[in-house]
Amino acid sequence: MTNAFTSSDVFGVGYTDYADVSNLLLTSGGSLQQYTGTEVKNVVPAVDDTPPLPVNKLSTINARGLKYVWVFTGHVFVSDGTDLVWYSKRYHYDYFPGDVQYFRFIRDNDYVTGPGIDFGGLCLLPMRRGWGVISGETFDDGVSTDVPFKANLYLNTNNGNISSRGFAKITYPTGQQTVAYLSDNGMNEIYDTGIDNVETSGTRQYSTRNLMDNKIDFNKFGFTDAEKSAAVVVFDSLSGRLKLAIDRGSTHYIFNYDVQNQEWYLWRLPWSTKSLTEFAGAMYFGNTTGLLHKLDETLYTDWDQVAKSSGTTVKFYIATGLLSAEFTGESSYFHYMQVESAMYTIKSSLDIKFVYGAGALLLDKAIFNEIGVYDVSAYDEAQYANLNYTDNINQVKRKKLHKKAKYAQIIFSNDRDEPIEILRYRVEGTASGIGG
Repeated sequence: MTNAFTSSDVFGVGYTDYADVSNLLLTSGGSLQQYTGTEVKNVVPAVDDTPPLPVNKLSTINARGLKYVWVFTGHVFVSDGTDLVWYSKRYHYDYFPGDVQYFRFIRDNDYVTGPGIDFGGLCLLPMRRGWGVISGETFDDGVSTDVPFKANLYLNTNNGNISSRGFAKITYPTGQQTVAYLSDNGMNEIYDTGIDNVETSGTRQYSTRNLMDNKIDFNKFGFTDAEKSAAVVVFDSLSGRLKLAIDRGSTHYIFNYDVQNQEWYLWRLPWSTKSLTEFAGAMYFGNTTGLLHKLDETLYTDWDQVAKSSGTTVKFYIATGLLSAEFTGESSYFHYMQVESAMYTIKSSLDIKFVYGAGALLLDKAIFNEIGVYDVSAYDEAQYANLNYTDNINQVKRKKLHKKAKYAQIIFSNDRDEPIEILRYRVEGTASGIGG
């Protein structure tokens, strides 16, 4: 490196200029830098244009300490993390007409919290108390085809972005794209409402919504502002999941949002996840070990490495709350139970204990979730699966209970190092007939 980074908090974006030269542009709290393919060095400001054209202010801007860099419609944008945003001459990364090509997003003492993101032809700017919007294509330099930038516009929301790495563009199975981001109240998303502005045909309307409402109680975890500010969000297109990695003390969480069924799943990991990225059909992540790690979908317990020679076997164990069909002082009749779960191409089964008033009914390997493959699967431990479904779902069957109790509880378990994912369950029964 010709010039060292100012901090370990580095942001980068690829950029090809007017001369068809490509660089990786970088910011880390100091000067704008570039990786040329051989070295990392500070960007050398270009020579000033001939007056009366505006002079190059890159040196002055560098002195403010640049935190974020991104590209929009051929311009390089940078911000020092205040309410200020500068942008370069179009197709140039080393010339910033700083006296004229900048914006200030002044609202509620707000400030920029990350690099802008291109969405629906707009540049959305993450801010602590909301989202700024930049529209248009380029600085108005007198060319009649230019559509000058408009800034100081805001989305109608007070749920701002809290983490500089806490947002990502996601794609649903329908093809709809949204921008998901972490705010004080959990994960939210910006989406196109699909409504055209009647007065200006073609102008889209955008709105926000909370992705965790009635799904998961994010506030109960008690994350501090500092913990949320250090969170990392990425969309894993391989699995179709949005991943939110966040630490609380020595406990490390990854909240997984499945875009297919729009449900949340929670992982607790033994290490802190600081970055995630896809490469060559695999998901890699970095953490505090200083090593590069790979997510392996074939490991279903806490092994230290893929060979499974050392580690701690994790027992799958989920207990429901107490179930009751009535509040009369009389017992109800629990007749049947159904469990909907994911299926796999390897062995997977589920033990069930049904606890009722007089004891417990043990159902070992009550549910088989292995997809039956001819001459491979055990005849009595696999079942048919329709692989045309986008999700592999078991063929739900009614499990006989026929137990009488005022209260009941279901305990699902598996200690055989097999993949398990319960989607939902149902209990059928009848009340005593006593009014209440």
